Amino acid sequence: MPAKETLVQAEGPDLNGLLQLPSWLDLQLQLQAQPLANPAGGDRQGASWVQQLSLDVVAGPGLAKPVEQWSEADHWRSHVQLMLFSGNPNWGEEIGAAFSLQSTAHPTGLWLTEASLERQMGSGNVAVKAGVFSINPGFVEAPVLNAYVHSALNNTLNLNVEVLPINPYAAPGLQVSWRPEPSGRWGELRYGAFLLDPQYNLAALFGVDPDEGQLNGHTQLLQWSFDRLPGAEALQQPIQRGEQRIARQLPPPLLQIAGGYLDNRSTGNLNGAVAATFTLTAPLPLGLDNRLWLGVNAGLEWDTNPVPLFLSGGWLSQGIVSGRPLDVLALGVGSSRFSPRLSPGQSSETVLELNYSWLVNANLSLQPVLQLILNPDGSSADPILAMGLGLTLQF
Repeated sequence: MPAKETLVQAEGPDLNGLLQLPSWLDLQLQLQAQPLANPAGGDRQGASWVQQLSLDVVAGPGLAKPVEQWSEADHWRSHVQLMLFSGNPNWGEEIGAAFSLQSTAHPTGLWLTEASLERQMGSGNVAVKAGVFSINPGFVEAPVLNAYVHSALNNTLNLNVEVLPINPYAAPGLQVSWRPEPSGRWGELRYGAFLLDPQYNLAALFGVDPDEGQLNGHTQLLQWSFDRLPGAEALQQPIQRGEQRIARQLPPPLLQIAGGYLDNRSTGNLNGAVAATFTLTAPLPLGLDNRLWLGVNAGLEWDTNPVPLFLSGGWLSQGIVSGRPLDVLALGVGSSRFSPRLSPGQSSETVLELNYSWLVNANLSLQPVLQLILNPDGSSADPILAMGLGLTLQF
């Protein structure tokens, strides 16, 4: 008789089960802390602890049903998200870096980051979302970027045009997605439009100082995504290792190409940009599963865009340490070119990051991280060396 296969995956208590919530309601709570210190380099040596507490509430009749069993009503769901930030969000600037070393470094306080109603695509062709939300993760941001801690690597390819609704900033918006063929053979087109006038007041709704100016304007984006890349079909199955099947932790291959503009009527500036990310499987003789990725954000107006060019790339490897099949090693690099008009004399700032996500269980992961900041703030200052231990707790 053949040996029985086992599936290796993270397990832990589920908040919905603990609270015995109805099947049409889903509640997710996540605490993400990113303590870092810079033992070398920078204007001074110091340390910072910043953290983000997120609450997601999703309600919809189709939450407990497989897609193939959805009725018309099951496509609809609502989503409310609140985020609470604490710590010192200015530590990176205080030690001489242009960009925060922590992705959770935002003005402290409670934010409303989403209140939306969505008709999901399911097995059909069209999805629609409306309400108050951010451009990410729907646009520009690829899932592979979530593996990193530095703010330039994690998030939307370091887009830095002022008042863009990048989470936790949110604005009234409309998003329409269209998949010409349900199987995804031709990819997916996504269009988004946001009214930026209320963004400051939305950010300050619960007393937060948004740390940005008010404006009159809007932004529109168009993105094409394609996930039918080489190796994608095989990656839908768990990793087979002897008699074990191991759950995949790395995102599937993905190509995203996006473009958009922001019309700031307060200043008369019209900023446009194009961006792309490319995640592909890498058959390397290391670990159990590997990804390589590249990213670029190119601004069209160098005189008014503070970071008109951002280039990045990296490598993710699952199970590279023997006996730890669910852990992920991440290496990334990103270089931000400053506008010669807005920042004369400043060239570019480059970050290199190495981290290791140690999955303790489905609820807790620890992430030792090492960062090296070259040419801090685009100057010839000595590199900044930073290190820390991230923590993510989720239910």
